[in-house]
Amino acid sequence: MKTGDTVQFKDGLYNDEIGARYKIVEINGDRAIIEFICDLPIPPQSVAMISELEIVHGEENEIPG
Repeated sequence: MKTGDTVQFKDGLYNDEIGARYKIVEINGDRAIIEFICDLPIPPQSVAMISELEIVHGEENEIPG
């Protein structure tokens, strides 16, 4: 996992995160700053544990819109 990767939370961790995709902005130790992929002018950012994330592959990796 590296800066710029598209990720999602692993299945079963958070029901309200199903289908949400994020870009990794920065990695700091065992945490990552992630940016929600959306069409808002300023996409929300948050911090997540790297162990809770997985890389999205294939067509799912495309930014919606």
